[in-house]
Amino acid sequence: MNKYRRDIILVIKDDAVYPNSIDTQVESLNYVIACVDNKEGFCKVHELVNRNRITSSSRKILAAIKNERLKPFRFLLNKN
Repeated sequence: MNKYRRDIILVIKDDAVYPNSIDTQVESLNYVIACVDNKEGFCKVHELVNRNRITSSSRKILAAIKNERLKPFRFLLNKN
């Protein structure tokens, strides 16, 4: 049974593909994604804008995203 809750589309160029090599590649990708797919990683790459202020405080970012929608005049910006 799959223990991950994400969908991954794997595009492979080779014609000779073995099922166990695909499983190995998917496991490797899940490991890489799991390393950055957490609260700390999310807070490192986002900033919270609240009208006239910009903050990188993890506590404030996590408090803002608790709800399904952000409050008016609050925006999450990706630092990329």
